[in-house]
Amino acid sequence: MHTIRLKSGVFPLPFTTFTPNREKKHSAIKTYAITTFEGFEEILAAELTALGATDVEPGRRVVMCKGDKAFMYRANLNLRTGIRVLTEIASFRARNEQAMYDQLKAIDWSPYLKVDGFLWIDANTQSDYHRNAVYLSQLFKDAIVDQFRAKTGERPSVSKENADLTLNLHVTRNDEVSVSLNSSGESLHRRGYRKRTGGAPINEVLAAGLVTLSGYDGEVPFCDPMCGSGTIVAEAAMIAARQAPGLNRSFGFERWPDFDAGLWASIRQEARDKVRTPPQPILANDIDELTLHLAKVSLERTGLIQHIDFESLPFNQLSAPAPATEKGGILVTNPPYEVRLKTGNIEELYEMIGDTFKTNWKGYSAWLITGSPEGLKSVGLKTSRRIPLMNGPIEVRYVRYDLYAGSRKHKSEEE
Repeated sequence: MHTIRLKSGVFPLPFTTFTPNREKKHSAIKTYAITTFEGFEEILAAELTALGATDVEPGRRVVMCKGDKAFMYRANLNLRTGIRVLTEIASFRARNEQAMYDQLKAIDWSPYLKVDGFLWIDANTQSDYHRNAVYLSQLFKDAIVDQFRAKTGERPSVSKENADLTLNLHVTRNDEVSVSLNSSGESLHRRGYRKRTGGAPINEVLAAGLVTLSGYDGEVPFCDPMCGSGTIVAEAAMIAARQAPGLNRSFGFERWPDFDAGLWASIRQEARDKVRTPPQPILANDIDELTLHLAKVSLERTGLIQHIDFESLPFNQLSAPAPATEKGGILVTNPPYEVRLKTGNIEELYEMIGDTFKTNWKGYSAWLITGSPEGLKSVGLKTSRRIPLMNGPIEVRYVRYDLYAGSRKHKSEEE
């Protein structure tokens, strides 16, 4: 099992190492930029290393690495904490609009897009001169369309929902421009299992990162006692089953002119062959029966619902699945934190959580993500890990409680 060292401790990572066939290269080695959430860079780097990437370098919300076409296919299919897999095809400096247009038009777009295809452009900018990302997208589109029209008399169309090619344009503060192909298409958090949700759903990539940081590998019981729409449980179930998160969706590279259908079929089969039955109980609970129904609908789409137990009880009435080994069990949950869902008395809710941890979940490691400092203080138990993260625009803390038998209630000094 891989481990990573963060400021808050050393964490085990449940990744199976893939060793690429060095004798058979599927394409030229390219440099990839894989985006992620802030705080997950080291986890993503470990995932990429396990998939066979080389020259892995974590940055801020991105990890750079190298690999061939087979690696790129595997990364899209298997990454749990990646958001997009990008490969840079051009970089230059542009101090004005004409220079930007000329440089973009000078790139040969025919290897990436057919004249009757559809394209979409995501632009982001930190430049003081190129301030309008929407305008940059339009300028980029004009450069591509004008090139095709000059060569063929025809032009590709623009479509976000039906794009054959998705491009990323990034402009730095120094007007350095990076042009990348987005091999993922839609963000990798769109696993394909979540359609409707309850209130304040957690992002799939964030949920996967939380479960991964907990050290969960499927070998101990798992529970989310306030599961909401079931995203944390879904990600945990896929980890326990060794199921690739991208098995139920398509990717942008499948519509590229150089798409290798045979290679892709073998990589998908490789992932299917690794799926197993989770060896320990997985429990999803929510006090709201309608919300729990939505969770069941999502979990059914993962194909793993038969391996998950469901309850609809107040947390303080829920019984913990008995740990089958001395390793105990793992609880991960995302309770309300007032700014998302109105709960009435946030301190009372979190005090109940702490009391229930102490009395009903001995032997477990309990992980809680919250944006409520007041609520966190009210838990009344000492944390053994505290990790700062972001849940969308909300600053949160991801904290761990080691619930030893006979542990004493202790008012911790939380931030």
